[in-house]
Amino acid sequence: MDFAALQTTAKSYAVQARNLPRVRSNFFGVQTHFGQFRPDVEEVLDLIEQAGINWIRDEVYWAEVEKKKGVFDFPRQYDNYLHSAQARGIQVLLILDFGNPLYMSREKSGPATDEEREAFVRYCKEVIRRCRKRGVRYYEIWNEPNASTFWQPQPKADDYLKLLEKAYQACKEADPGCTVIGCATSGTDVDFIGRIFSLGGGQFMDAVSFHPYGYPIGPEQRLLDDIEKLKNIVREKPIWITEIGYPTHQGANGVSEEQQANYLTRTFLLARSSPTMQRVFWYDFQNDGTDLTEAEFNFGLIRKDKNPKPAYKACKTLASLVRDLPLKEYGKKDAAYIYRFEKGKDWVIAAWKMGEPESTIIPVSGRRLRIIERDGEAKAIQTQERFLKLSVSEKVRYVVPAD
Repeated sequence: MDFAALQTTAKSYAVQARNLPRVRSNFFGVQTHFGQFRPDVEEVLDLIEQAGINWIRDEVYWAEVEKKKGVFDFPRQYDNYLHSAQARGIQVLLILDFGNPLYMSREKSGPATDEEREAFVRYCKEVIRRCRKRGVRYYEIWNEPNASTFWQPQPKADDYLKLLEKAYQACKEADPGCTVIGCATSGTDVDFIGRIFSLGGGQFMDAVSFHPYGYPIGPEQRLLDDIEKLKNIVREKPIWITEIGYPTHQGANGVSEEQQANYLTRTFLLARSSPTMQRVFWYDFQNDGTDLTEAEFNFGLIRKDKNPKPAYKACKTLASLVRDLPLKEYGKKDAAYIYRFEKGKDWVIAAWKMGEPESTIIPVSGRRLRIIERDGEAKAIQTQERFLKLSVSEKVRYVVPAD
């Protein structure tokens, strides 16, 4: 992108902020916890839909659907949330997990014997046969199998690969057209994922996922490096970020609600610059609790009482403007990040910088424009040139053609 510092003159006049069109992006997703029997499913899904989010990530726990060996009984809450998502046209990524005390000693034990793997495979088949009828076609094998929190007593890439191979085959047998996603690692674990791929594990997944949390630092400091590290291992395999987020708790590594909103928009925009990146899921949609000092309770875009944080409005604005427009150009002019999305005559420019606000010159198409702030406030601009002098800050601003 040519960011030549040309002078421009422009005049602006305020226009009433209007409701942004409800357009859903296929790129954006959020983690929900309906699999933990959360209440208010309909209300929460309405908020997700209204934000322009087209994907949720959730679970149908093995230990909840098989409480007697060989007998599968799905709680109605699971059927209800999947049906409700399907009714809204919201896609579901289901995680197939965790351990089952019928076959292993701990809930989070990783299946590490032939008997345990075969039992897990039966569970996979039952889930897919049932959930396919409710519109589910995407499955992730386990959650963070590289972390001892979720693969007890000790994670081993070789054990996970054995499970992945069996589960992949079972998923394809139950639904040949489904998409199976592997790895789902805590962090960008190049050793774990590298081991999986060096042993041929890439053939047992249609996409690879990871969870590159970086809080409290901004996404510019490591996200693209993390994606590049993963690409060097998986090559052209599609990549999904199935968890990333920033907690707004009051304590070490917490961020303010304003920072969370800024980081959310910039995370999604940065991720779009990688051609093999297919989905990004924010963790999570709703706060898990009300203790403001507990990190795990404060990742949400909305609070426990469902009141929105600034990040909810920022996500809604981003989804409605950027949608699934192709990324045409992106780059930096001095300290400013400038991303242009375009298809035909439809385009949007997103611009921001870290640190103190300053002005930058950006090329534009047309002379009647609208500047839209991170949370949706808008004003009209009429410029005399093909370039616009725009003040940028840590809050993303958008430029679009005026109607």
